[in-house]
Amino acid sequence: MPLETYGVWVGYPRTYEAEKGGNTPHLQLRFDDNQNTVNGKFRAAINIKSSTNESRLVYWFVRDLKNPITKNLAPLEPGWHELKIHDLPALDYIRGNLINLEDGTILNHNLPGENNDIIDFISPVLTEAIRRKATIYLFGEPFPGGIHDVHMEQGNEGRFAKSNGVWQDGGMLLHFPDDDHWEGIFLAFAVQKVHTDGSGDPIDDVSFVDIIQPPAVMVIIRAALVNPIGPDVDPSGQSEAVFLVNNSSSDIQLDGWTIQNRNQDTQALSGLLPTHNSRTFQVPDCPLTNKGGSITLINAAGLKVDEVSYTKAQARREGNLVYFH
Repeated sequence: MPLETYGVWVGYPRTYEAEKGGNTPHLQLRFDDNQNTVNGKFRAAINIKSSTNESRLVYWFVRDLKNPITKNLAPLEPGWHELKIHDLPALDYIRGNLINLEDGTILNHNLPGENNDIIDFISPVLTEAIRRKATIYLFGEPFPGGIHDVHMEQGNEGRFAKSNGVWQDGGMLLHFPDDDHWEGIFLAFAVQKVHTDGSGDPIDDVSFVDIIQPPAVMVIIRAALVNPIGPDVDPSGQSEAVFLVNNSSSDIQLDGWTIQNRNQDTQALSGLLPTHNSRTFQVPDCPLTNKGGSITLINAAGLKVDEVSYTKAQARREGNLVYFH
């Protein structure tokens, strides 16, 4: 069934704080609906992690939003406005032509390093909105003293299916008065389904994970030293190692990246991999078996970047690199 109450709260962002721990952390945005106050007496609780096994969120950011919905929003006075189903400016990610669903980015909640999680993506937008005294339009469901459900509200299964509905999606639109332009932040849970019926319920099993491809990061596993000379456990000898190559046109920060073997042991990576360069990483925490196996490179968002496999025959000769690309 749809949300009991759905609408948009027009206000002015003041401060925010992103929760780093807990099962269901939120980004807590403080805002006012009086332009002359600065205390942020209202609160928007914005989900930044799912409580399901697939905990990632999908993020869309439209830097220059040009859509008829802005003409319906512009006349609204600061404060809460209840919206009826199907009436503009109600949001519907699937039916409203605001975003291309496949253009979203699937992000983890909180990872080491910069520009690799949902907090890193949302924070600069809100910081700029506060600095430039933007007006924010928060879509969702109200609670005493604030608003929540600022995300897609359809395509849910299980215990969350009770809130499914159409034309009741949450989100954040921003109007910058200094240059009269609009921006949009739209959020969904990666597990939500992208095909829904007239009640907002899923009609198949296709989720955002299925339709959104990871960005093309041209880092490859070029080779591996699977069988170093001497006993693998001898610290005085060679170490098992993996050789990565950055074929992209920009440097790539590897903080938060990992290498994983067939048994799902992982080796944490760090540091910079310069453009068109290679680096060697020893993998003491991720043993490479001489009996044949696989090696997977995973980025800081938890997405597979490259995967290779090798046979027992390839690993037979000590000290020889196994090449993959």
